[in-house]
Amino acid sequence: MPKDLGVTVDPETKSKKHLIEFSLKGYVKATNVYVVGDFSCWFPGAYPMKLEGETWRLTLPFYPGEYLYAFMIEGYKWISDPKNPLKTRNAYGRECSVLQVSKSLLDAKCFGGDGKIVLEGLYHDQTPIFLDVDDKLAHIKFRAKRNDITRATLIITDRKGGTKKKEKMQKFWQNKFFEYYEATIAVPKRRGAQYFFEVEDKGTIAYYSASGASLQREQVTGFELDNTYSQSFRVPEWVRNAVFYQIFPERFYNGDKGNDPPGVCRWGEKPTRRNFFGGDLKGIIDKLDYIASLGVDALYLTPVFCSKTNHKYDVQDYFNIDPHFGDNETLKLLVKEARRKGIRIVIDAVFNHSSDDFWAFRDVREKGRNSAYKDWYFIRKFPVRKRRFLEKLLRFLPLPPKWRFRLMMKFPPSYETFAGVSFMPKLNMLNPETAEYFMRVAEYWIEEADIDGWRFDVAFGVPLEFWKKLRKRLKALKPEVYMLAEFGNHNSDPSMWVGEAFDAIMNYGLRQAILDFVVFERIRAEEFHERLMRFKALLPRKSLFVMYNLLGSHDTPRILTLCKGDINKVKLAVFLQMTLPGAPAIYYGDEIGLEGGGDPDCRRTMPWNPKDWNNEILEYHKKLIQIRKQNKALTHGEFEAILIDNEKNVYAFKRIYEDHEALALINNGDQEFLFTVKTEKQFNDALTNEPFKPKKGKVIVKLKPKEAVLLLPITRIISDKT
Repeated sequence: MPKDLGVTVDPETKSKKHLIEFSLKGYVKATNVYVVGDFSCWFPGAYPMKLEGETWRLTLPFYPGEYLYAFMIEGYKWISDPKNPLKTRNAYGRECSVLQVSKSLLDAKCFGGDGKIVLEGLYHDQTPIFLDVDDKLAHIKFRAKRNDITRATLIITDRKGGTKKKEKMQKFWQNKFFEYYEATIAVPKRRGAQYFFEVEDKGTIAYYSASGASLQREQVTGFELDNTYSQSFRVPEWVRNAVFYQIFPERFYNGDKGNDPPGVCRWGEKPTRRNFFGGDLKGIIDKLDYIASLGVDALYLTPVFCSKTNHKYDVQDYFNIDPHFGDNETLKLLVKEARRKGIRIVIDAVFNHSSDDFWAFRDVREKGRNSAYKDWYFIRKFPVRKRRFLEKLLRFLPLPPKWRFRLMMKFPPSYETFAGVSFMPKLNMLNPETAEYFMRVAEYWIEEADIDGWRFDVAFGVPLEFWKKLRKRLKALKPEVYMLAEFGNHNSDPSMWVGEAFDAIMNYGLRQAILDFVVFERIRAEEFHERLMRFKALLPRKSLFVMYNLLGSHDTPRILTLCKGDINKVKLAVFLQMTLPGAPAIYYGDEIGLEGGGDPDCRRTMPWNPKDWNNEILEYHKKLIQIRKQNKALTHGEFEAILIDNEKNVYAFKRIYEDHEALALINNGDQEFLFTVKTEKQFNDALTNEPFKPKKGKVIVKLKPKEAVLLLPITRIISDKT
């Protein structure tokens, strides 16, 4: 049973977290035992335990709340906590344990209007999650126990405590236990401003400040608005304006047939896990004009380093480009030519595991216990052995991926791997030599090729401390470098990862919300909005604007295939992707209607004959990208829902930045919907250029089923259902 060791307070950010000790007795011969949970994508590696006598232990900090967890022995054997009677099943259907942090607070019963306030439930700190201050505005979040208060007010004071401003806070999200409030204020011109919170419930007043919660105003000690820690968190400004285009290089275009691997298949044939088609970096250079014509201004390339596979996620040499893709000079040329067209380059880093042909692992295979690099990996026993028979057998057995995975995990090799794959041995980033080597890899390609960012594969499988150290080094080298983490489970909480380690994550949570709302129609407008607000509550505000918002990738079925060919659904999904906060990311070919199921079918070759393109989908992408680039409301603007009609399944929101404004209307229902906009100004539908003139101070927009409209510009908006 996890043990609460008490609350730790960070003097710089005033954050208060409970130190929770996990423990598991036994398994003393194991190389590693990990804590996994909905805070780590259920993947082993981020949180390794330490063996003390006969018990494995690990202490982690948590905010009050409910979390799910389990233990993984040596990365493959899963068990729930035998000492914890609270059990449930996670999103994958596996039994896990329930961790309740600050159980007395979670169990506290609250009834708004009873005049009682649970002081322990009031909370704010000065981490980037709760406080975001720039030159002009301060965005501040506050938390209270659910249904506990009727009003929350942000109070700004001078250093002497004199009140300068009061701002009513708006509740924007609630979960099972807490509700979240926000307020935005102009930053006072004179430095030294402080702030605190005043809450009320039926005449009872309470306060929350740097000195904690209190019923007495005289006990208030204001938070400093000029907090240097929150202001030190910066994300690359260029990503706010970016539209990404992801390329799987082997399948994009063959620009140099002279570097083709042996036995390449004919372009357009069915992809398998092992075949090659000859795509390369020269092919990307040759197609930069096409890429630029879409309006995109950033490329994300899956791995390009030396590897024996078509996907290159088993890297043999981190300091050289795969010869079938070109060489180091080819990458430099790509960066140079792309930048001439206003396009930045982000490439994939695989630091969770290497190839079994990587020089360090090869040395371990050959020398066993005598290898100087045995601590670069997690070797369970010597000599190092694979499971060649099982892997050969699985090549011919037509098993679903789920059962293939279970078989590989049930019969692991003699070392830890990525997901049971024997040719991908797991790296030990707790070893200082290993960590230093890979930090130098990350620095090298910024210095050598001037790349603009890294996407870190299986980031949730590497200890968080490694990423924190790497962030400091890369941001010192190139402050505008983009640090993007793969975070594959859409139900997991990314708050431990974003801010201290990464600028953003691949936003599979938003992808799933869009799919469930538009494509699969599993949820309606209210649930869709709740999921959007969850991201807002859990993540730093700055990160929301640089999240990598994808609809598909090399790991997922393609969007048109998921929509079963329904172009209207594709367009609705793309509309949301392009208008919600974050950086939209197009997976190559999705813009022309390329289809494909799960891996490897989603990795088909890019068709280059325009006769094979769906021009309706292509032009829709181009139009929305153009609109986004021309309107700062869509790249920098605050988000506010203005209509959530659950019955008719209609959702509308506005984005506002200075004098830029955009209004997005989405009818995901099966009936026509009339939307009333009160305004004194004429505006257009940005997608069709249809003009709307106000009559008697309002405009009525008619939305067909499965239709979206983007209105620009609007001066004053009030929505009414009709």
